[in-house]
This record gives sequence, structure tokens and C-alpha cells, in this order.
Amino acid sequence: MQTAVPETLSFPLPLLQQTLCEHYRRLSPASRKLRFMGGLNDDALVRVVHASNPDLTLGIECDDALRAILELYFVDGIHAEIGLSVEDAYQGRGYGRTLFHRGLAEARARNMETVDVNFLRSNLAIKKFCIEEGGEVRCRGAECVSQLSLK
Repeated sequence: MQTAVPETLSFPLPLLQQTLCEHYRRLSPASRKLRFMGGLNDDALVRVVHASNPDLTLGIECDDALRAILELYFVDGIHAEIGLSVEDAYQGRGYGRTLFHRGLAEARARNMETVDVNFLRSNLAIKKFCIEEGGEVRCRGAECVSQLSLK
């Protein structure tokens, strides 16, 4: 298997939003639920995407499309949030882990001190990534959050 190399998606916002929308539409209902912490039909998905303006977006391309995407949102000068999704047929290949580590490195490079990851309790992969990076996972019902220190 080839090593996946994340690329920075430096598209104008309308093209980035279109790219995100195409990627999210290829996610199964279960994967959409994991990414957005709830089920989204196509209409709701379009509304979410058009309200989205990530500060940095990374993607992994495979089979002529972006199959895994990480969004980094800078909340303020020292804190960021991560959103991550991998299309179902491409899960288990290390794409999520690769993007997660690259996203944390990008946040560090921009002098962020902490990164929050919000996820569903059932999302064992992202929970594992957070724990591996020293994050403490706190859950309330089905929803969890992990704040990672980047220092």
C-alpha cells in the first residue's frame, strides 16, 4: 500500500465548499453521523457546508477524488478545533491517522496551544487518536470531547 500524503486544499471558498460537499455526500449515513455528531440529509448537509469556512483544510486524494478530509478551525489565537472524515471504502488505511497528526502539526506551526476534538462515543478511531496524543476524553451521554495540549 502506498503512503498517503495529505495536501493542503488552497481553493477559493466556493470551490472548497463544493469539494467538501462532494466528499460529505459520499459518506454513508453512519459516517455522516460520526462526522457531524448527528444524521444529516443532503439538504442539511448543503446548509452546513455553505456555513463552513475552515481556516485550514487538508485532504488525501485516492482514485481521483479526495477521500479523507481534515478541517482545522482557529477559535482564537491559541485554540483550534478539528473535524475529520474518511469515506467508508477508504477507512482502515491510515488516512484518518495521517491527517490527524498532520492537522496537529499544522496547529502547532501556527502557535495554537490546544485543539478540541468533538466526537460521538461510538467513534473509537478518533477516541484512540486523541488518547495516543495525551488527550483526556470526557463524555456526556453519546457526545465526547478531548482537548489536546500542543505544548
